[in-house]
Amino acid sequence: MGGGKGGGKGEKDEGEKEAEGGKYHWQQKGEEIQVRFPAEPPLTKKDVAVTFKRASLQVKVRGESLIDGTLAGTVEVDECTWCLAPGGVELQVMLTKQREGEWPALLSAK
Repeated sequence: MGGGKGGGKGEKDEGEKEAEGGKYHWQQKGEEIQVRFPAEPPLTKKDVAVTFKRASLQVKVRGESLIDGTLAGTVEVDECTWCLAPGGVELQVMLTKQREGEWPALLSAK
């Protein structure tokens, strides 16, 4: 596959899509979706508010809404989670699809 690194701060993995003018990047593989939000370090747990619902996602960092919308598919809420990258350089949100299959986008175009 084209060699090179991936997954580090500011580097997009193969298959990763940028959205909302660079506010976040997302990629899907099988039933998993990973959404990465670059942040001004150090980001702490207190800075983050994530709400998972079956068909929607809300993400706020330091009071700023980064995502608040209807997902392009449905997720298993109990299997969704988030974490901070080492050094607080980004927020990582992991979603588990209810049904495997490609989503055309992260959010519905409603």
